[in-house]
Amino acid sequence: MSTANYEPLPTSDSASTYPPLPGPAFQPKRHTKIQITPVLILKYVLGLCGGLVIFHYVIIGAFPNSRYSKYTNNNDINGGNGEIYASAVSTAQGVLDKLDPSAGQPGTFFRDSFPLKTMSTFWELAEKEVKARNLDTCNEQLSRKLIDSYHSTQLAYCTPEGNELDQFDPIPISNHSHTHESESNLNIEGTTIFCSTVHRSTFSRWWPYPAAPCISKNLRTIPSSERMFRSAGCKLTEEGIKLDIEMGRERFLGSDTEKIDDLQDDSVKCKSTIERTLLVIGRQDQWNPFHVAEDLITTLVSVFVALQTAPSLISSRVQLVFVEGFGMDSNHFTPLWDRIGAWAPRRLTLDPWTEGTCLTNAIHSVGAGASLLSAMGVGSSYSCASTITWAASHYYRHLFGLLPPSLSQPANLMESHHQSDKPRRPINVLWLSRAKLDDYAQKHDDWSIWRDVRHITNEPELIEKFRTELDQMCQDSIKSGEFGRTGCIYEDSQDMPETWSFTSSKTVKEDDPLPIRFFHLDPTVHTLENQIHFVGHSTILVSSHGGALGLSLFLPPGDGTVLELQVENVRGNYHFEHMAKEMGHNYEVLHINQQVDVNQIWESTRRWIWKVYQSG
Repeated sequence: MSTANYEPLPTSDSASTYPPLPGPAFQPKRHTKIQITPVLILKYVLGLCGGLVIFHYVIIGAFPNSRYSKYTNNNDINGGNGEIYASAVSTAQGVLDKLDPSAGQPGTFFRDSFPLKTMSTFWELAEKEVKARNLDTCNEQLSRKLIDSYHSTQLAYCTPEGNELDQFDPIPISNHSHTHESESNLNIEGTTIFCSTVHRSTFSRWWPYPAAPCISKNLRTIPSSERMFRSAGCKLTEEGIKLDIEMGRERFLGSDTEKIDDLQDDSVKCKSTIERTLLVIGRQDQWNPFHVAEDLITTLVSVFVALQTAPSLISSRVQLVFVEGFGMDSNHFTPLWDRIGAWAPRRLTLDPWTEGTCLTNAIHSVGAGASLLSAMGVGSSYSCASTITWAASHYYRHLFGLLPPSLSQPANLMESHHQSDKPRRPINVLWLSRAKLDDYAQKHDDWSIWRDVRHITNEPELIEKFRTELDQMCQDSIKSGEFGRTGCIYEDSQDMPETWSFTSSKTVKEDDPLPIRFFHLDPTVHTLENQIHFVGHSTILVSSHGGALGLSLFLPPGDGTVLELQVENVRGNYHFEHMAKEMGHNYEVLHINQQVDVNQIWESTRRWIWKVYQSG
């Protein structure tokens, strides 16, 4: 009898053993013993690492803004060496800590590539702000109805032979294109020109001069000319012939265009096309801020009329073209114009057209004849708001980083906001001086009777009056209670100009005295950027009658006060009242002699400081 070792029954403390105990039938499985070797371990380790690497990049690619992605990217930057990276961070922070925070954000390159869209956007905002303030626009005489009246007279001035067009269709161009050139002649269609005229609408027939902004496509250039263009294969329409007669001696695109009927004429063949929207401007001034302001506002009028004719251009990139012969050296406003458009403006006096250059889409500005600031007559008082002038102020301020308060405080768009008490804001009083300009003119034989009658002989006394009275007013403010329980504090911004930009109510704590500042600025010795900075943050602007008051275009719309000093020889001249009222500013004219009554000027300024404080 054979014998065998006895296998005890499995218990909870022991594993099952083979052969199994009798029980339900089952399919036996073959088991192979796995041998763990170094090669096997290496195989699994490498596979696991590879999987983790793939997973890492999948997460970063799918979720670039996740905490994991940012953490790993930061580790990549510092190379995993925490101490070195921490030292670098500390060094950078040390530099930042030493920079003066009141200096503002350092300047950066800025250019508005899509100005048509930006201008339109600020126009919409201006309309909402004017409505919220319940300002009188005189039936929109200088606002949207003026643009609508222009558009209602739209006419086809010149169209390709055989094409009876009632609608202007711009040439589709890529926003990324530049200039298309060819060694041989390009097959370019005939020219199309549409114009609108101010005198054909009963609403705008009061405008003092004929005016006709136009829009064109496939216009040809003339290398030897700054102002003239050529139309090719373009037949003058009956309405176009009437417009020529209507315009008389006033310039517009029609009067500045040579008509060439034959498309095969060598003078109109195209070797290159400028494939972008051009905004063609003939400026009337390059130096006087008031007349430059007229050009700037008129540019918006031309753009808004053109967008009624060709709405699709609103999203196109733009380049300005100047056709008046001004260069750069004597143009004080070059830093402003150069911020408009995707490309630097083309100044034909310095950068003339080349032979065979043809345009695609072009907007041609209104002639200089009259602007929104002068059209109603500079000898007549006018107190109506203009959403167009308001929008112009917003747009050109925006080019220098001065955004509308409505964007950070939307309550400004509510009518109730302007009918209730508002938070306290610092008050900045700016004196615009002519002293250095007068001194320069006297020393360089540029003096005239017109300069002489406006020359203030005791300006230093006036400036000292501002300083001493503002200082004394704030010293007495706690006792007088004139500016609430905290009173006011006088800051001479001639000593601390960096505080001038602190104009928000958020810069004044509840228990702090109200800052009231004074600064005197002579534009003759300041860059345009500085001039716009100081005027753009001013609350009350005081100056004698002169072109420098044109800088009031950069006061925050609806929130400024203009005090104009007028000697007897300029009384009855309402340039700057028109400008102030169109932008919703307070305005007062003070009649003076060359030896000004400093008490008169101070009392008026003090009264407006109190009104501004009361209104917030």
